[in-house]
Amino acid sequence: MANHGPCRDCSESIEVTPDKIEKMLQLLIKSGNRELVDEETSNRRLSLCMGCTGYVHGGTCKYCGCLVQIRTKIQGQYCPYPLHPKW
Repeated sequence: MANHGPCRDCSESIEVTPDKIEKMLQLLIKSGNRELVDEETSNRRLSLCMGCTGYVHGGTCKYCGCLVQIRTKIQGQYCPYPLHPKW
C-alpha cells in the first residue's frame, strides 16, 4: 500500500512536469468542455494558491487533490479552501 501524503490521493513522490501540465490543458481545450480564464486571472489565482497552507508537494491542493496549475486556469472553478475560499 502506498504511503499517502497530506493531500487527498497522492504521495510526496508525485511530480507533474510543466510539459505534462501543458498537455493536460491542451486536452481540456480540445475536448471543448472547458474554457480557460485570461492570463491575469490565472496568475492571480495561482499566486493566492501558492501562498496557501493547502499548496503541497509543489503543485497539489490538499483540500481537493487537484493540480493547482490546471485548476487556476479553468473558467468556472473556485478555491476549495474550507470555510473561506481565497478566489
